[in-house]
Amino acid sequence: MRNPYIVGRWLRGNDHYGRHKLIDHLLHTEDQATWLVGTRRMGKTSLLRQLAWSVDNDPLSRYVPLFWDLQACETAEDLAYELFISIEDETDRFESLGVDIPSLETMDVNRILRSVQRTVSAQGKQLLLLIDEAEALINVARNDNRELARLRRSLQHGEHRTIMTATKQLMQLNEMMRDWLTSPFLFGFNLVNLWSLDIEATQALIQQEQGENQVEVDEAVMEDVIVMTHRHPYLTQFLCQRLFVADTEDTGHLRPVEAVDLQADHLLEGFLQVDYDHLSPAERQILLTVARHGVMDEKILQSELNVVSPASLERFVYGMHKLGYLRQIMGGWAVGNEFLRRWIQENQARLAQQVHSAVSDENVDSLLREGQRLELGYLRNEIVLIQGRLEELVAQRDAYGNDVPLALSERIQQARREMEEARSQIRLLTSQKAVAGELR
Repeated sequence: MRNPYIVGRWLRGNDHYGRHKLIDHLLHTEDQATWLVGTRRMGKTSLLRQLAWSVDNDPLSRYVPLFWDLQACETAEDLAYELFISIEDETDRFESLGVDIPSLETMDVNRILRSVQRTVSAQGKQLLLLIDEAEALINVARNDNRELARLRRSLQHGEHRTIMTATKQLMQLNEMMRDWLTSPFLFGFNLVNLWSLDIEATQALIQQEQGENQVEVDEAVMEDVIVMTHRHPYLTQFLCQRLFVADTEDTGHLRPVEAVDLQADHLLEGFLQVDYDHLSPAERQILLTVARHGVMDEKILQSELNVVSPASLERFVYGMHKLGYLRQIMGGWAVGNEFLRRWIQENQARLAQQVHSAVSDENVDSLLREGQRLELGYLRNEIVLIQGRLEELVAQRDAYGNDVPLALSERIQQARREMEEARSQIRLLTSQKAVAGELR
């Protein structure tokens, strides 16, 4: 059996695990423009590709997906060129809808969007604009501030749905646009955090349940992989790829984790450094302090840092938890995963000297306030949906009497786990003194 774990490229279809509820939310939320924020290798590109795959394979979907990679863009002209190339790459799709692709080549980015959007809408469809590597907009802003203002209007107020992915670095746009007469660029985007997979999706990924051949995984090994990676999709694939042992042409298993397996290679070290670079000064101090202590109570963390208010600290810690920098252990906070913890330990002195950050504490705090407000609304709505589904499942179970199918019992237990997870997240949000008053 060949090694089934995929590291280093985006995934879709059967290779993509989890995110089902998130995909449903992104496609059906009332907000037409969403910023999906996540750390490096958290699966942002894969999620966009899976969104496109999902609507392509849904005959009832009204969406027409368009994947637009901004990675190489420096100017407004680059944006227009890459958008044109993205449409040209899907010639069959857009020509069948009546889009005159050659006419788009000489247009600026906003005219291309309006033209395609109008043509798609005339066919009773809606453009689903999937923007990857949106950090490139920072360079575009430096070179053409006014064109970016027009793009913001196109993205947020058009008839299409926009989902863009980026790391926290994108927050620099708001600082660069302080002199705008209107709101900064990111105001108006629905903020959604992309964080670790849920337990069920992680277990399915480890066992390769969607693949041609499943991998045999001992329960103790399964637990170790989940604990060491904290369900980070890239790290889970990374570690499992190291642990995989082929037994026959069609079978394989994961061996136990050894210390050497948790050492980051050169590429992963680069990703971890970028993630660290995207932290504000206060967030860096929090992470380094937690790494020194192993597990820290939040009150002790506040007393040792004494650089931010208790309210801001709670927001920072919660935001770092949502992005995978921190995790909860035994009522305290610890570094998010074992790879990150070991890398920080090995580079603690150097990282402590890294003072400058392009991301300010003030901007992060402002973004966290808005993100928590949006998340609480989403979680409360999610609980209503889960409760309705659970009531239907329980009614089905009661109709069976004493002969309840095992699959139905498992679906009920899954719904109850999802309910408890949502309630746990709400408790974590509303327990924060900084947000309780404004969110309840």
